[in-house]
Amino acid sequence: MINKLLVTLSLSSLLFLSACSWVQPLPGAYKVALMELSDVKDCERLGTTTTSALDKVGLYERDAAAITEDLVLLAKNEAVNMRGDTIVALSGVQNGRMEFAIYRCLK
Repeated sequence: MINKLLVTLSLSSLLFLSACSWVQPLPGAYKVALMELSDVKDCERLGTTTTSALDKVGLYERDAAAITEDLVLLAKNEAVNMRGDTIVALSGVQNGRMEFAIYRCLK
Protein backbone atom coordinates (compact mmCIF):
# COMPACT_ATOMS: atom_id res chain seq x y z
CA MET A 1 0.00 0.00 0.00
CA ILE A 2 2.75 2.46 0.95
CA ASN A 3 4.78 1.58 -2.17
CA LYS A 4 1.74 2.23 -4.35
CA LEU A 5 1.22 5.60 -2.67
CA LEU A 6 4.88 6.57 -3.14
CA VAL A 7 4.79 5.62 -6.82
CA THR A 8 1.58 7.60 -7.33
CA LEU A 9 2.99 10.66 -5.55
CA SER A 10 6.25 10.46 -7.51
CA LEU A 11 4.48 10.21 -10.85
CA SER A 12 2.07 13.02 -9.92
CA SER A 13 5.00 15.23 -8.93
CA LEU A 14 6.81 14.60 -12.21
CA LEU A 15 3.69 15.32 -14.24
CA PHE A 16 3.06 18.50 -12.25
CA LEU A 17 6.66 19.65 -12.73
CA SER A 18 6.51 18.90 -16.45
CA ALA A 19 3.78 21.53 -16.79
CA CYS A 20 5.50 24.20 -14.68
CA SER A 21 7.29 27.26 -15.91
CA TRP A 22 10.75 27.95 -14.52
CA VAL A 23 11.35 31.26 -16.31
CA GLN A 24 11.54 34.37 -14.14
CA PRO A 25 10.18 37.52 -15.82
CA LEU A 26 12.31 40.64 -15.88
CA PRO A 27 10.67 43.86 -14.70
CA GLY A 28 8.55 45.06 -17.62
CA ALA A 29 8.38 41.68 -19.40
CA TYR A 30 4.62 41.38 -18.96
CA LYS A 31 4.19 44.75 -20.70
CA VAL A 32 5.82 43.40 -23.89
CA ALA A 33 3.15 42.53 -26.45
CA LEU A 34 3.09 39.38 -28.55
CA MET A 35 1.83 40.49 -31.96
CA GLU A 36 1.49 39.20 -35.52
CA LEU A 37 3.87 40.34 -38.27
CA SER A 38 1.06 42.32 -39.94
CA ASP A 39 0.65 44.38 -36.74
CA VAL A 40 4.21 45.78 -36.64
CA LYS A 41 4.43 47.53 -40.04
CA ASP A 42 5.04 50.93 -38.44
CA CYS A 43 7.43 49.65 -35.76
CA GLU A 44 11.22 49.70 -35.57
CA ARG A 45 12.75 46.23 -35.79
CA LEU A 46 15.50 45.88 -33.18
CA GLY A 47 16.65 42.34 -33.92
CA THR A 48 15.85 38.69 -33.38
CA THR A 49 16.27 36.14 -30.65
CA THR A 50 16.06 32.39 -30.47
CA THR A 51 14.79 31.07 -27.17
CA SER A 52 15.05 27.54 -25.84
CA ALA A 53 13.45 25.68 -22.95
CA LEU A 54 13.46 22.14 -21.63
CA ASP A 55 11.00 19.99 -23.53
CA LYS A 56 11.58 16.97 -21.30
CA VAL A 57 11.99 16.39 -17.58
CA GLY A 58 13.69 13.06 -17.17
CA LEU A 59 11.72 10.61 -19.29
CA TYR A 60 8.59 12.76 -19.37
CA GLU A 61 7.81 15.29 -22.07
CA ARG A 62 6.68 18.67 -20.80
CA ASP A 63 3.28 20.07 -21.66
CA ALA A 64 3.38 21.91 -25.01
CA ALA A 65 1.59 24.95 -23.56
CA ALA A 66 4.12 25.23 -20.72
CA ILE A 67 7.02 25.06 -23.18
CA THR A 68 5.46 27.76 -25.37
CA GLU A 69 4.80 29.94 -22.32
CA ASP A 70 8.46 29.68 -21.29
CA LEU A 71 9.69 30.48 -24.81
CA VAL A 72 7.45 33.54 -25.11
CA LEU A 73 8.48 34.82 -21.67
CA LEU A 74 12.16 34.36 -22.54
CA ALA A 75 11.60 36.39 -25.71
CA LYS A 76 9.80 39.10 -23.71
CA ASN A 77 12.77 39.19 -21.32
CA GLU A 78 15.11 39.66 -24.28
CA ALA A 79 12.86 42.44 -25.63
CA VAL A 80 13.20 44.22 -22.28
CA ASN A 81 17.00 43.89 -22.55
CA MET A 82 16.88 45.38 -26.07
CA ARG A 83 14.45 48.14 -25.02
CA GLY A 84 11.71 46.67 -27.20
CA ASP A 85 8.02 46.54 -26.42
CA THR A 86 6.75 43.97 -28.92
CA ILE A 87 7.71 40.48 -30.08
CA VAL A 88 6.59 38.50 -33.12
CA ALA A 89 6.98 34.74 -33.38
CA LEU A 90 8.93 33.87 -36.52
CA SER A 91 8.66 30.11 -36.06
CA GLY A 92 6.72 27.51 -34.18
CA VAL A 93 8.14 25.43 -31.37
CA GLN A 94 10.72 22.96 -32.68
CA ASN A 95 12.69 20.78 -30.24
CA GLY A 96 12.09 23.25 -27.42
CA ARG A 97 13.25 26.26 -29.48
CA MET A 98 11.45 29.21 -31.06
CA GLU A 99 12.58 32.31 -32.96
CA PHE A 100 11.19 35.81 -32.41
CA ALA A 101 11.65 39.28 -33.88
CA ILE A 102 11.85 42.15 -31.42
CA TYR A 103 10.32 45.54 -32.18
CA ARG A 104 9.88 48.98 -30.63
CA CYS A 105 6.40 50.19 -31.51
CA LEU A 106 5.70 52.80 -28.84
CA LYS A 107 7.59 56.04 -29.19
